[in-house]
Amino acid sequence: MSAIEGFSPTTTPPDSLIAIHKLYRKLLGPALANDTGILDFNKVPDYAHTARLVLIRELDRCLLADTLACFEDSQHREVDDPEIHGVKVYEHQDLPGESMSSFFHFPPDCPLDFPAVDPNVHKPLPLNQFLNRKLRWMTLGGQYDWTKKEYPKGAQPDFPADIYKLIHGLFPETRPEAAIVNVYSPGDTLSVHRDVSESSDAGLVSISLGCDGLFIAGLEDQSTGQLKHVVIRLRSGDAVLMSGPSRFAWHSVPQIVANTCPPWLSDWPADTFPLAEEVNTSNPFDAWRGWMAKKRINLNIRQMSD
Repeated sequence: MSAIEGFSPTTTPPDSLIAIHKLYRKLLGPALANDTGILDFNKVPDYAHTARLVLIRELDRCLLADTLACFEDSQHREVDDPEIHGVKVYEHQDLPGESMSSFFHFPPDCPLDFPAVDPNVHKPLPLNQFLNRKLRWMTLGGQYDWTKKEYPKGAQPDFPADIYKLIHGLFPETRPEAAIVNVYSPGDTLSVHRDVSESSDAGLVSISLGCDGLFIAGLEDQSTGQLKHVVIRLRSGDAVLMSGPSRFAWHSVPQIVANTCPPWLSDWPADTFPLAEEVNTSNPFDAWRGWMAKKRINLNIRQMSD
């Protein structure tokens, strides 16, 4: 029996952790930068000798290089090809009729709408509004039922092979089968919760890109009920592995820190450093230059079953 079977996704999070979440949601400016309760790896000169941290393992640089080399240039996918992706915006909207190789294929001022499934109930959704505000999360592989808080029975979509190679290469203890891709903007939060709908104790893997985000994780002592928690400032490229007891930890994102996207990524989906032969050519993504500067994308991967 997996330990995860002893947890319920409907359990209410502890009030003490909710209070911590609210505190860091409001912490801004110098107060945020100088808060000593936040674990910031940019400010830790030697994490192996910091009292708050225990070094469990180090990843070999050659392993990292080989693993990342397997990751294809897949920021843009053939979103309208049902043979590759079963794309669905959400239950009220369909994909536009026009063919597109990416959601960024058309410029922001393009009068392109996602048509309503029932136009008598819902309005069409403009592309600009969809990408700038309405796109909050996507799922890869196994499709989670948010209402029932469970994975539907039966066959699930395949997990993207290139992302599988990347994650499994770095964290072989987890078999990537499902993922939630959260798309945050400054002002967005993710409330306190824990991911316990799976049928496996394998670790959760989280990858952050774009703006910094505050991440809180907390566990209650089973004997005393005392809460132990950590607040981490996650930066672009940071990875979190929640395994062992922390696999069942409560966690949240109380804040996305504005104006913190690294310069080399902030122009995406446009090229920050175009190749020489591309300088004078038209790039369809140039109209969206700077989109990533105002976003934090988090890829949260899990194994659905043993």
